[in-house]
Amino acid sequence: MAQICVAKQEMPIDVLSDQALPFYDAATAFRLGAADREFRAGLRQLTNVNIVIRKRRLSPARASSFSKSVRTLHGLTSLRADVSFSSLQEEGAKDLAEAVGSLQSLVRLELLLGGCGMKVIGAMKLAKELCNLHNLQRLKLDVSFNEVGDTGLRHIAEAIGSLSKLESLELSLNRNYISDNGMACLAHANITLLPRLTEFRLFAFDNRISEAGIHELSRSLRSFGSIQILVLGLNRNIISEAGVQLLAHACTFLRSVRELELDLSISNVGWAGARDLSLSLGSMPALENLTLDLNVNHVGASGARLLAQALGTQRNLLTLKFLASANRFREVGAHELAQVIGTLQKLTSLELDLSGNGLGDAGASELGKAIGNLPVLTRLLLDLRGNGVGDAGAKDLADAVGASHALERLELHMDGNGRSTRPSHYELSRAVQSLQMNGCICDCTW
Repeated sequence: MAQICVAKQEMPIDVLSDQALPFYDAATAFRLGAADREFRAGLRQLTNVNIVIRKRRLSPARASSFSKSVRTLHGLTSLRADVSFSSLQEEGAKDLAEAVGSLQSLVRLELLLGGCGMKVIGAMKLAKELCNLHNLQRLKLDVSFNEVGDTGLRHIAEAIGSLSKLESLELSLNRNYISDNGMACLAHANITLLPRLTEFRLFAFDNRISEAGIHELSRSLRSFGSIQILVLGLNRNIISEAGVQLLAHACTFLRSVRELELDLSISNVGWAGARDLSLSLGSMPALENLTLDLNVNHVGASGARLLAQALGTQRNLLTLKFLASANRFREVGAHELAQVIGTLQKLTSLELDLSGNGLGDAGASELGKAIGNLPVLTRLLLDLRGNGVGDAGAKDLADAVGASHALERLELHMDGNGRSTRPSHYELSRAVQSLQMNGCICDCTW
């Protein structure tokens, strides 16, 4: 498959434009491989193009020239264009959207427009052009760090809902002044009714979404009958525990999910939220990869026990990423988690952030022993900072690390514990050095 990559310092962004070549000297034209008409004709027959002009200052003329270049690539079936954090601005975004909309053979599109100055009018133009791409099967659209707002999101959602062949959708809306109205528009735009959709990733960090918006999203999620990969990034909104419970209840309908990521840090998750999340996790028999971000909530030891019980039903997990810093787990919560983690014998990747939970020596020791029982673990990221771990806990962790001979990547962070002494540090250092001698990449602090 023919490909071209346009990257910073490699190719002028307007090299595909009409009348571009006469402005370059012979050496430049030769370096670009664009010295004759045959090459320019070949460019128009490309099927797969990757354009990267991230963080570039673009004058209006250069932005327009770039869009004209894209418009000439009529044979494309796959396009990735990354203009994130460039100075494209509203007019440039509209021109690029129009150019992309003319490529009606596209099957796969990744359009990264984060932080490029897009506002509502640009989002509306983008939505209008997306409606022309009837053959799209995979779409990744990033409009984060702009000012799209609820109105822009409504138009984008309606456009996406018209793409009946779509199988994979990733939509990034981080920090875009999205409120409950925008989330309701997304939920009502028939995105969840797309007949072929098997992958859905939504990132909406740092917006203004509350319980009402989550209620609308949750109602729509229930129709995700064939979804296999689901990612919901909702950190740093104003979601109440009742909203988390609504979301968890909706997930109980998704029995085909193989990969699940729920990002709910700073979302008022307490015991009730943890209970409902555990019920939803226990209802997913096909789950193989799980990411659960509950950093800075109020789960407590009782909530940790419920979540651990749910994890204990997922014996086919291959990867687990559990982030739960500052949740007051204490030694009891660590005990519950450790008992379950040691039974997940198929785990190849484990990431645990339990910093600031007051686990103490007992909690660290039990986690260490559990990790040591995972025979095929190749990747371990463990953050136990600020847990009052002393020599006994550090020694058991060192034993676990030393016994994990299959490890290829290790990150272990034990800063801010204060109770461990130099001998325990020596034990950890020796275990890490042994792994490094066997080729393991290590990044450890204590």
